[in-house]
Amino acid sequence: MPALSIIDLAMFVLETPERPFNIGPLILLDPPARGRATFADRLVAGMLKRPPGVPFNYKLRVPMLGMPSLEIDADPDIASHVHRITLAAPGDFGQLSAKVCELHETRLDRSRLLWDLYVIDGLEGGKVALYGKTHHGIIDGRGFVQAISNWLALSDTDRSVRAMWEALPTRAREDGVRASVGQRLTKLLGGVKGTASSAVGVYGMLGQQWLKALGLGAKGMSLPFTGIPRALRGRASSKRSFAFTTLPIRDMKAFGKAHGATLNDLLLVCLDIALARYLRDQGQKPGKALVTAMPIALANADGGNQIAVLQFPLGAPELSARERLDAIHAETETIKSVINKSTNDTVMLYTTLVHGLPALVEKAGLKRGLSVSNLMVSNPFGFPEKRYLMGAPVEMVLPISVVPAGQLLNVTAVSLGERLQIGFLAMPEAVPDIEKLARYTSEAFDDLVRDIAKPAVKEQAQEAPAAEAAPKRPRAPRKAPEGRVVAAKKAARPRARRPAKQPATS
Repeated sequence: MPALSIIDLAMFVLETPERPFNIGPLILLDPPARGRATFADRLVAGMLKRPPGVPFNYKLRVPMLGMPSLEIDADPDIASHVHRITLAAPGDFGQLSAKVCELHETRLDRSRLLWDLYVIDGLEGGKVALYGKTHHGIIDGRGFVQAISNWLALSDTDRSVRAMWEALPTRAREDGVRASVGQRLTKLLGGVKGTASSAVGVYGMLGQQWLKALGLGAKGMSLPFTGIPRALRGRASSKRSFAFTTLPIRDMKAFGKAHGATLNDLLLVCLDIALARYLRDQGQKPGKALVTAMPIALANADGGNQIAVLQFPLGAPELSARERLDAIHAETETIKSVINKSTNDTVMLYTTLVHGLPALVEKAGLKRGLSVSNLMVSNPFGFPEKRYLMGAPVEMVLPISVVPAGQLLNVTAVSLGERLQIGFLAMPEAVPDIEKLARYTSEAFDDLVRDIAKPAVKEQAQEAPAAEAAPKRPRAPRKAPEGRVVAAKKAARPRARRPAKQPATS
């Protein structure tokens, strides 16, 4: 029987109505003109022929004694997990995202398979959307990218139908492969307590952080729950708002190569610039750097949520764009160093303790809770090429993620072709006008390029002799990044339709 990792277990134990651990993709398809009107029904009928596999065939087992675990449902009713919804006219993206937020806000029934799929038509232009809602306790972000990659085809000539819930060949968890929670904790705590060689165990990590806080350590992570400015705060709520934008991957990679920065560094810098502008609009002026939490996939993972979620500051308010980039790059390098020097079990336990405490505070009834960071930012890979499903081009694969305790804003990026798609999910009280933040992020990369180029232009002008200065040649305007910003708005009530009847399999 598959065991739960430490973080898997925490996601089930700490889940509340305000903090459901739902994750999943929002996929937008542009069906071929021929058969467009019946595309959604034919897609559902085809997917219902596909049996569920690991981890989508698991349900939660909670014994009277002992640890919860996952068990395979030998006779699942797939049709009861697939739902059809038709939006009322005009069927724009605002209505779609509002409906998805509504669906995302409710917890999954733990007595059944831990996922649902919604197939939504009635969209303008005859497009069809798919929203897959899955409990985070059975799959992490990287695993979901693998699931979507297995689901979607690489060519429009591939008309075969696959489903979200099919087995992940590289993530299967068999009995005996993973240690139980008790075995992991016993091994970990024994190592931390009894061996001097465990240099970066949980106590060691906290000790180094105290030294940094006292000014006695030059490098290392900051102490959790400290140094977090009062920004993006509010009461915990089940309500969600959503917006998205895109950034140009090719331009970002070229810029990063020229300036020694990774794509992830540039994503963080763009968010930092956008957040500073957004908070100024809101009349907020944090006196210190915002703090972000970032999930990091661990090497040699054996399934489930084998991740660390670590915190670090972004750029201080007074820094220039160049200085912000340098500061963020230095912090991400520090995080990599901590991960490389620690065992997977150590950083997973550290993650569980740090993120579990705010959840316990909220469970005690304090809805404003304990802040662990100002936001969470995740970048779980993506798809470098175009994708299709039953011949329909995939226009978007947007991540709909978790807003965990200790934060009220989640930013998740997934690439599709030459676009870095960025989804913003928040509690509306903490991030009003979330579409502004998305729009400012799409503009931040141009701001970064322009600001960093300024010193170089000035130096060149100083080097040129004044008497021999050539007349300035007009510069062609730089092409703006390909981006789009859309936010949820109140939707008209959709017409719910019953799931298609499961056809007989051969």
